[in-house]
Amino acid sequence: MRPLEERDREAFLAMLDRSKASVARWLPLNDEGESDDAFFERQLRLCTEGDRTGSSVRRVGVLSDGQLAGVFCLNSVSRGLSWEADAIWWVDAAHRGRGIATAGVRALLALAFGDLPTGLGLHGVHCGIEAGNDASVRVAEKCGFAHKPDKRSHLKVGDRWAMHEFYLATPTSFDRS
Repeated sequence: MRPLEERDREAFLAMLDRSKASVARWLPLNDEGESDDAFFERQLRLCTEGDRTGSSVRRVGVLSDGQLAGVFCLNSVSRGLSWEADAIWWVDAAHRGRGIATAGVRALLALAFGDLPTGLGLHGVHCGIEAGNDASVRVAEKCGFAHKPDKRSHLKVGDRWAMHEFYLATPTSFDRS
């Protein structure tokens, strides 16, 4: 995994084109009326700002042959009494079912729970998964996220509201294997 870069534009846009329709059910990528190119620009800006301010981590998963395979993010990084973040991820439709999501989420959690200064030193990482997104539930559970049945919320997904179940990973639950 590495930060998104300007040189990724063409590959990122191709990945987006292949994946947008299938990902949109769970995670609409483009804002309303936003072109794919503008979406790339926004992601590039958010990656740079997040790294600069420590407020988020946005990474692309890169295969050994250099192909982009997915996007893995820690959003809303907070450092108060508890250091936490929210995780989201999506994988290129051309690479689904090959363990890319699991590998990417494990790498993201290794960064999240790694000791400062190379890691973020977080105490917890949350994710909300909509009912029916069985693939994401499997990935979360493989990586050590525990379902929190007492935490549920409606989150806006595009133009609709959907119930999401919440999951939590901690440094002790995180499965590095």
